[in-house]
Amino acid sequence: MLTHALVAATATLATITAPSAPAVTAAVPPGVVTGVDVATSQSGIDFGLIAAAGHTFTIVKAGGSQLGEGPYTSPHYATQVTGARAAGLRVGHYWVSGDFSTPVQAADHLVDNLRDYRRGDVIALDNEVLDHSTRLWGDQEAAAFFTRVHARLGDYVPWLYMGAADLRSRTWRQTIATGAKLWVASWGPNNGTYPGEPDLGGAYPSWSAHQYTSNGTAGGIRVDLNIARPNAFDVVSPGNPTTLPKSTTEQDGVPGTVFWQRTQHWLAQEWAYTGPIDGAPGTNTYAALQRAMRPHGYTGPIDGVPGTNTWAAVQRMGRQWSYTGPVDGVMGPNSWRAFARFVNQDKYD
Repeated sequence: MLTHALVAATATLATITAPSAPAVTAAVPPGVVTGVDVATSQSGIDFGLIAAAGHTFTIVKAGGSQLGEGPYTSPHYATQVTGARAAGLRVGHYWVSGDFSTPVQAADHLVDNLRDYRRGDVIALDNEVLDHSTRLWGDQEAAAFFTRVHARLGDYVPWLYMGAADLRSRTWRQTIATGAKLWVASWGPNNGTYPGEPDLGGAYPSWSAHQYTSNGTAGGIRVDLNIARPNAFDVVSPGNPTTLPKSTTEQDGVPGTVFWQRTQHWLAQEWAYTGPIDGAPGTNTYAALQRAMRPHGYTGPIDGVPGTNTWAAVQRMGRQWSYTGPVDGVMGPNSWRAFARFVNQDKYD
């Protein structure tokens, strides 16, 4: 029989309270795959119906250390992994962080009790405050968990699950360095529709998976719905952190969040930019850009206020990246495409 504490822990992975908001439906990013995550409350789920609905992956709750009784294995974990495999779904295994084991103890319990683990399976750390636990794991603790899993399994696919607000509340340099990919929960109105890109606030280079609602339906049962970029399932090695995706600005000529993240990453590497890699350019971003444009003829002040002279220098740089328009300091689609070709270089990933 389940203990009272374990019954209390059988909710699905996400328990973040979503504020009420009007229904909003945004376009799902191109090139993603869809999937679900499951826990004890989905004990009777038919994974064949999940696959028939077009989903390609499922992340199964393996256990956690958020209960006072100590680390445990989720009661339906083995059955759910077997069912997901039988339906042809890609499988992941997630562990809930908590106060009642060290990161190394948690990693060892998880690895010792993995069900049908195969290289290429996701191993996810669900870092949130649940049940008897009182705090998030910090950067050092999350990194220690991923490092220990790697020591036990070798190169694998690590995911860090966090709510967007919790993620933004601190920095994750050590965790990023382990290669852990971000699985972010950001629900918006939480009405089953996609609410748009999550706000990372510069705390992580980019997201690899996005849990966008806890009110989804698949196979006739309530589930959390997720999207994932194809590279979310790439096996990584410690020291090779997750990379930024390529900017679509190179094709559409419209600068967006990823374009500016890549620009900020380039400026941080080469032009002393010290602000967040958040894709939201401000004075610090533009000041670094002005410094970077000195070799391309910019002679104005480094004041972080871009004008015609700044953008004319960007266009001159763009000549080296197939820009053939006028150098008039007026950025149009062709100017942005050339700039994007420059920042889309692999070295700025």
